[in-house]
Amino acid sequence: MNVDVHFMNDYARPGVRVCIANLPERAVEQPQIILDILESVDRDGERSQRSRASEIGIALGLTNAYLKFCIRKGYLKARKISSRSYRYMLTPKGFAEKSRLAVNRLSASLHFVRAVRGEYAALYASEPVCHWTNIVIVGTSTLAEICAICAMERGIRIEAIIDQDSIDQHRLGFPLHRDFAAVSKVVGGAVIADVEQPGRARDLAEIALGPDRVAVPPFLLALLPKKAAA
Repeated sequence: MNVDVHFMNDYARPGVRVCIANLPERAVEQPQIILDILESVDRDGERSQRSRASEIGIALGLTNAYLKFCIRKGYLKARKISSRSYRYMLTPKGFAEKSRLAVNRLSASLHFVRAVRGEYAALYASEPVCHWTNIVIVGTSTLAEICAICAMERGIRIEAIIDQDSIDQHRLGFPLHRDFAAVSKVVGGAVIADVEQPGRARDLAEIALGPDRVAVPPFLLALLPKKAAA
């Protein structure tokens, strides 16, 4: 089941007491949240719930509810150490569950990497990208590394990486610029590798090179807003 943190935080509004038993079915047993809770307790069993909630990125009430849920499932034990605080400890069952969930998360991550690599490889083999001999990559997320690897496998030169927000001068061993004006060489086109703001990255590249010289993999294309008809 995918983690729907926004929904769950909406449900766990400030001042609302959250009980796992009363949560809607789709909000129960979110593997990512359970793993985050178990890993947080493993790192520090005595930190405050407020600090734990901030670390994980969920509401305080939801953190409290999931701690109780993990205790009920036998993943955690709690020992009172003061009038307002507890020490949480992983049980053997909790260690086993943490390991199982961590392996599942890694497997999902590897699946994502394989899928993304496949899409970039297909993009470089498609028209007109297959005729480009050199490119710039727009974006510095993890996608940029996968994008760069696929380009180099096809013998495509990477002249630079573009990131409007970066203050660095190099990334992945390539020159890093904030705009296309700083790229000294003429390039065949630009490939988008910005998962956070793909629309902005595409627009920046299209302004500099024109739409026909900008390539976007399908999984990012699905995130872009549709352009208004001319």
